[in-house]
Amino acid sequence: MQEGLSIPLTPDTAASADLGDFLEESRVTRGRLLRGGALFGISQFLGMALGFGSGIVLVRVADKPAVASYMLLQQAILSVGLVMQLGLGPAALRFVPVCRGRGGAASTSLLRRRLFAIQIILWAVIVPLLALAWPLIARRLDAPELAKATGFLVAAAVLSSFGNLVDSYLRSFRLYTLSAPLTHLVPRGFILAGFLVLLLAAPGQQPWEMLACIYVGAMLMNALLYGLALRATTSGESSEPRAAHAPPPIREILGTSTAMGLRSAASVLFVSSSLWVLSWARPHEEVAVYGVAATLLQLMAAIPSIANFVVPQEFAVLHADGRNAEMERLARTAATLVAILSAACLAGLLLLGRPLVRLAYGSSYVGAWGILLVLAVGSFWDCASGGAGYVLQMAGHHVRLLLLTLGGAVLNVVLSLALAPLWGGYGIAAATTVTLIALNVAMVKSAKSLVGVRTFVYTKPSEWLRAVHLVRESGRAWKPR
Repeated sequence: MQEGLSIPLTPDTAASADLGDFLEESRVTRGRLLRGGALFGISQFLGMALGFGSGIVLVRVADKPAVASYMLLQQAILSVGLVMQLGLGPAALRFVPVCRGRGGAASTSLLRRRLFAIQIILWAVIVPLLALAWPLIARRLDAPELAKATGFLVAAAVLSSFGNLVDSYLRSFRLYTLSAPLTHLVPRGFILAGFLVLLLAAPGQQPWEMLACIYVGAMLMNALLYGLALRATTSGESSEPRAAHAPPPIREILGTSTAMGLRSAASVLFVSSSLWVLSWARPHEEVAVYGVAATLLQLMAAIPSIANFVVPQEFAVLHADGRNAEMERLARTAATLVAILSAACLAGLLLLGRPLVRLAYGSSYVGAWGILLVLAVGSFWDCASGGAGYVLQMAGHHVRLLLLTLGGAVLNVVLSLALAPLWGGYGIAAATTVTLIALNVAMVKSAKSLVGVRTFVYTKPSEWLRAVHLVRESGRAWKPR
């Protein structure tokens, strides 16, 4: 309250003032979530378009061996960057939001130092080992030309892990207008611009080193923008009508980040094993057909990431404040909205998928349509299950989440090995869908039993209409401060 105000602040009026602040904050927060999700979705799909454009230009400025070397280096950067992150991004999403509020300046400052201290230690440990091991790894991968790319790999992996941590930190402050473009749109725009410069200024077959320079340069520019964006978090440190929590000790942060890092590795195994198993069991022609189906599925699989961009950090605050009923409403409403979009996409694939595949890839790839539909069923179930994994993560049950993900990865590999020789791409798609359904059922049940929160989509049509009405109402009511 301001000094000199003549109205006495009794306990009842103080409670009313706090309630009014909370309701106003909830209204603005709801608007920010919806706008942030929409902004992320737009940025993501525009980024995918820029990535597609970069691929078109890439094959015109370099020959196939250079393109192959560049893509192998990209995959190595993604893998090493994942190791260097060690789950610090998810740890930031869990701990940073609860350190906001009254007294948040000191809490977030200490937590920020601890997060970046862990990141620097990881760099110090991993970079020397990588410098020694990479030349041998490159030769084992039958890519001896990449043995001299250690500098590119180290620089890009460091920049990738830095960007991931800062991005999670920005999202923890609901700075979606900064985070969303920097996640997909801006770096891919830099890469496309670099390739276009090569196409216009130096036409001809460029070496892979030039392509790698453009890629690392784009990541460097993006990292600089992330560093500048960090300054915008200061105003949000003490801006909420709640008491800030003290930051956890480094040991607790490490425990959470390690479990989440291992979970990310298991997720990579889950996603990437399908093509390798199919390649083992069937001719490369079937691998190509399945690859087309998996590529088209990315459009549908990107839908839940819109909600996952804005919802997990809200789970952290609601759980820390003991507001599990609101946590469940947020989880189920988000799941309902995502399921509506996913159902529309599934219907579109059912009606238009076959001619779309024929038009885009030719009649020889029409078989991808049936595989795509099988995969789409699993993707829809994943959307309908909501953010059960994030509920477990933000409530501190990261070990349970890790074990469930590892179990899902093993189940997927076993089913794929069993079904691929019998049914080829359909067998792999069936294994993936069955695993997704089983994993989500286990996570939904775990969230209910351990946290007391249901995340599965609302099943009544009236609740679906209410969710849509909520979006429209929030869109009209939201006003920037």
